[in-house]
Amino acid sequence: MTRLSRHFTLAEMIASDAARALDIANLPTAAHLANLRTTALGMEQVRAVLGNRPITIESAYRARRVNEAVGGVPNSAHAQGLAVDFTVAGLSASAAARMLQASWLVFDQLILEVSRGVCHISFAPELRREVLTQAGGAGTVTSKGLPRETRKA
Repeated sequence: MTRLSRHFTLAEMIASDAARALDIANLPTAAHLANLRTTALGMEQVRAVLGNRPITIESAYRARRVNEAVGGVPNSAHAQGLAVDFTVAGLSASAAARMLQASWLVFDQLILEVSRGVCHISFAPELRREVLTQAGGAGTVTSKGLPRETRKA
């Protein structure tokens, strides 16, 4: 098992249901592998911000053909090995996104993907610290910021 960081392995960063279903090898190039190491270190920081809770990687690296098959945009950070869609044990995606937004963590994009119940975070070199919400599925419109919290009376 190739470990990219203390808590994240290469196997979980390249696992893809779509790649398996379509019989596509989802193997990173040397450059993508270097990016995955950077991303794994970023995910260690995500884990720390979120109280060292276990993180489940839903999607990370996507080879070009896999990215196309799942409807990813051509310049997707996933296709570069610089993005992760994840869930966190004991936290909703919304709660995780709010904690990350309020933190010191440096990232490029944080997207709360409401319909999938996941957070997307990228560590692309732009490091814009952009926070977005995507209510629908892949390819749907995003809006700036996170939705307002609703409180029950």
